[in-house]
Amino acid sequence: MLIKLAKKIGFCFGVKRAVTMAEEALKTKGRIYSLGSIIHNREVVRALSKKGLKVIKDTARIRRGTIIISSHGLSPRVALEIRRRGLEIIDTTCPFVRKAQAAVKLLGQEGYAIVVVGDANHPEIKALVDFVPKNIFVVKNRGDIRKLGLKKTDRVSVISQTTQSTKNFLDVVKALAAKGFREFGVYNTICKDAEARQSYAKSLAREADLMLIIGGRDSANTNRLFEVCRNLSKESHLIETEKELKDAWLKSARVVGITSGASTPDWVIKKVVNKIRSLERSYSSRSRDEICTQISKKGVV
Repeated sequence: MLIKLAKKIGFCFGVKRAVTMAEEALKTKGRIYSLGSIIHNREVVRALSKKGLKVIKDTARIRRGTIIISSHGLSPRVALEIRRRGLEIIDTTCPFVRKAQAAVKLLGQEGYAIVVVGDANHPEIKALVDFVPKNIFVVKNRGDIRKLGLKKTDRVSVISQTTQSTKNFLDVVKALAAKGFREFGVYNTICKDAEARQSYAKSLAREADLMLIIGGRDSANTNRLFEVCRNLSKESHLIETEKELKDAWLKSARVVGITSGASTPDWVIKKVVNKIRSLERSYSSRSRDEICTQISKKGVV
């Protein structure tokens, strides 16, 4: 069995930065709280929690301590409220997310109606829309455009959640461009790492008998990778840890492709690879035993 890893795998720059900042804070600060998951990977959050990080849904009951802002960013309104209460903030917002926030803020100031391609319930998008007081809309795909009620006389700009698939973003852009707005601008705010991962995952999915996408099920970029691979190979499976591997997936696979979400640590990937190798040895052992049993039954030594 050949195991092939995607060229882009493990932590991206933004996630690595966020985790490093959290680990440094845990060494030097007192009470450390994360407002929501610092990244979307349960294994990493669990490991940080063992070191003292407390994940909270809001800061209402926090009287003192340090609040870590996740890599997905935070609403400026919520950030202001936290600072007013005298709590320290460690902001791990990904630099690529910051660029999207800056773009949205500028477009809002210039009076554009802003269309954001993404998941309205994702923390990044929830924070993003709070940078503009009005005329900002979130669409999941081109099918949502008809609900916006935009007019041809409008000035419209479109940007993207940083972890969106390039194909979906361009589909929305084409559909909006066809509306013939008075003015139309496009800002590609998809993270370059996310684009590269999708590209490498596509190439790998075309040659692998089995494709494994390792990452959190609540991770947007992991789910995009899964969608990309699933479109090319039905034998694509999203798993969070090695415990979710199934024997049936591996039995007939000669080439196993592995990619990961941007918030998946190397040590989780290594565990998956080791489990595959362990199962492979088990198959080989079972095959030898079966052959010996068949020979014995036939009376051949």
